[in-house]
Amino acid sequence: MSTYLLLLRKIIYFTSGFFPRVNKAVMGSYKDQFCDNAKYLYLHWQRNQFIKTIWISGDINIVKQLNNEGYEAYHRWSYKGLFHCLTAKYYFYNSYIGDINQYLAKGAIKVNLWHGSPLKKIEFDITSGPLANTYHSTSAFKRISNSLKFHQQHVRPDLMLSPSPIVDSLYSSAFRLSNSKIHRCGNPRTDYYRRYPEKKCSLTEMFKHKYAQVILYAPTWNDQTAVTHNKSQQNQDQQEFNWQALSKQLQQSNQLFLVRFHPNEAHLGKRIGTLDNIIDISHWQDVYNILHDIDLLITDQSSLFIDLLLHNIPTLFYHQKTQQASSQTQTSLRENYDYTQHLPLVGKAFKQNDINSFQELLQSIKTGSCFEQSPTKSLHYRQLKNIFWNQQTQDTFDTIESYMKS
Repeated sequence: MSTYLLLLRKIIYFTSGFFPRVNKAVMGSYKDQFCDNAKYLYLHWQRNQFIKTIWISGDINIVKQLNNEGYEAYHRWSYKGLFHCLTAKYYFYNSYIGDINQYLAKGAIKVNLWHGSPLKKIEFDITSGPLANTYHSTSAFKRISNSLKFHQQHVRPDLMLSPSPIVDSLYSSAFRLSNSKIHRCGNPRTDYYRRYPEKKCSLTEMFKHKYAQVILYAPTWNDQTAVTHNKSQQNQDQQEFNWQALSKQLQQSNQLFLVRFHPNEAHLGKRIGTLDNIIDISHWQDVYNILHDIDLLITDQSSLFIDLLLHNIPTLFYHQKTQQASSQTQTSLRENYDYTQHLPLVGKAFKQNDINSFQELLQSIKTGSCFEQSPTKSLHYRQLKNIFWNQQTQDTFDTIESYMKS
């Protein structure tokens, strides 16, 4: 985008602050999807009618889907979409204001429902890797340039939700927020199915088959390959997986293997092809309605494992050989937070328990050892749960509504 257009975007943004705002909420999600925390807050308010809510998306198919289900939704650049973005008092989003409309948010109260509990450094805590330049500058000119070029990343939210003290401190640092702007409660994506358990989906009914175990494979997004568009790295990461051998073993054990790539790498799922007992669900809106039916999560370090702590589901940490990069590559990657080195099951002292090859992974699934939890491991899971999910955490919907009434 040219400097002229960047300046124009900033001017439009500040001008939008002069428009009157009325008591309604616009909501949206990353990549124009209908998913994650914003989705579940939207569905909750559609039920209890606490406030008028409008879903905004750049995907006309999502808009049509919601309209057909009786919900109010508009395309981002439609007349009504622009009108509601310009006049809504509240913006609720999963990542950035651009989930809704980054041009028209200035006068609104912005609530960032952030889409995960951070293990890797996020936002202004990032000091290495290709994303660091987005947030940090070495001069006043560079700081202004970043503010123009990465406009929405530099807009601070007015409120964030955190389930525990450790997440409080991370959000405060990463988003440059005072503690008063961080409220302690759960997340809409986890609290929704607590409040509305009848909305959960049964995998047995969905697939018309009762599996012995259901395994969810959810690798994290490699921001290095995403920024550099290094497709060869993506290919290497998948070449070690022998999908045919995995399929054969799964059939013998009556197990289902669900594959969910990060939204930024969802296209990788198409390369798996059609194999028995392996299903790519990267195109699903999200997976929160089926988590109760999952028996094992396999990931490198997806924060989804933190949500699964609420379901007492074991996690197998699997790092492919190609992810064990050279020291030069490691310095170009986004770092983990220091606190993760001391976590039970995740920290440095437990790395010897990780799986580092496909053959090890296959053997662990075959023997069933990855599904078992020893008393010591169960204790570690409880410790992790207490770290990330405060036992006295308030209901997210009550917390948000109390904030809006105050």
